[in-house]
Amino acid sequence: MDFWRATSLVQVEVHEGRGVALLKINRPEKRNSLSQKLIDTLIAAIDLVEKDDTVKVVVLTGSRAAGPFSAGADLSEMLHLTTAEAHKIQYLKDLNEAVTSMRKPIIAAVAGFALGGGFELAMMCDTIYAAEDAKFGLPELTVGTIPGAGGTQRLTRILGKQKAMDMILTSATVTGKELYGFGLVAQVFTADELVPATLAAAYKIASRSAPVVKLAKQAILNGMCFFRFAVSGSSLLTFKAEETHLEAGLMLERSLYYSSFALEDKTEGMAAFVEKRQPVFKDK
Repeated sequence: MDFWRATSLVQVEVHEGRGVALLKINRPEKRNSLSQKLIDTLIAAIDLVEKDDTVKVVVLTGSRAAGPFSAGADLSEMLHLTTAEAHKIQYLKDLNEAVTSMRKPIIAAVAGFALGGGFELAMMCDTIYAAEDAKFGLPELTVGTIPGAGGTQRLTRILGKQKAMDMILTSATVTGKELYGFGLVAQVFTADELVPATLAAAYKIASRSAPVVKLAKQAILNGMCFFRFAVSGSSLLTFKAEETHLEAGLMLERSLYYSSFALEDKTEGMAAFVEKRQPVFKDK
């Protein structure tokens, strides 16, 4: 095994001869929250393994077997971020593009919890394996904003409007076992079994032809963009399904997300979180 930046915010472990890279988010003292420095490090790690011809499959997890995967965005960094600043730096867009532009399969292995941006990061991956008792949720409304890294778009596409609306508006958390039943999580294990089982699946995928694996991934993702149905006669119309408009949805989401930074309640919600107290929202 070859380690790159073993003490870094993101540990990279290449399993030589097996075609698999294991990326470990390593900020346990902050519950693996996604600071910009961590995001930059993760993007660099993704770029590293994407360019490494010996790596055919990537597994993303937390650095501790019991979790967490990630608590989401580092609110102490976001507290004073304005709408204009968020638009200027394209906050979170860089992470989404780094993960979703990968040609190699990337599997999220989630133990402990994946909340907010952590859950969104897991959903960016091609598939999710989870501990049965892992907690997932999008609690952004409790801190005066909305999900801004694909949560409103991907969760709705996977679970449907009713369940997604309920989870986001109530800030409910659900377990890995529940999400397995909903089809959002591909497989569930005990926390101790999670990473070994995920690696076993990654090894199996890596044993296939790399170009064929990439083609299969491309076919699945592109296929999500269209649906066909027959109309009267021999006419066959091809329509772009909702997934075709994911980027448009992400743009809308980011715009609304950034606009929430102008609210007093955003500042209050995040300040309350940092100060470990209950927020007092003013609905403005």
